[in-house]
Amino acid sequence: MSNDAAAQHTEEAQAGSGSMLSSLVSFFVPTAHAEEPKKVGNDEEETEDEEKEEEESPAEEEEEEEEEPEDIAPAIRQECEETQCVEPAKHFKHCSDKVEGGKGWEGEDCVEELFHLMHCVDACAAPRLFRKLA
Repeated sequence: MSNDAAAQHTEEAQAGSGSMLSSLVSFFVPTAHAEEPKKVGNDEEETEDEEKEEEESPAEEEEEEEEEPEDIAPAIRQECEETQCVEPAKHFKHCSDKVEGGKGWEGEDCVEELFHLMHCVDACAAPRLFRKLA
């Protein structure tokens, strides 16, 4: 332990018995801060810096507002579910209705049916999506 750290620890310990525990903990466990504390003083310089940042931000916002292309994946997945994956979708719907209606056994879920449906939809949609991306 360095002399400076020991001196600081001793001073904190002498401040009071209630803070002794907190100082002991803070000595061994570092404290992380999400943001740097704001500086006190030179308020004029800070306001000038903030004004400059505000002037620059509209140009940056225009660059960020570029329109992104529409995601075609949900439409292709829905089409696959309605055409090629009708049986797994039917089983999943039946299981969901049964469980939600309280007719299933205790603790029953439809995870297996969901996995079968998702596997079918993924196998159908993946080649179509990759063709569109290429």
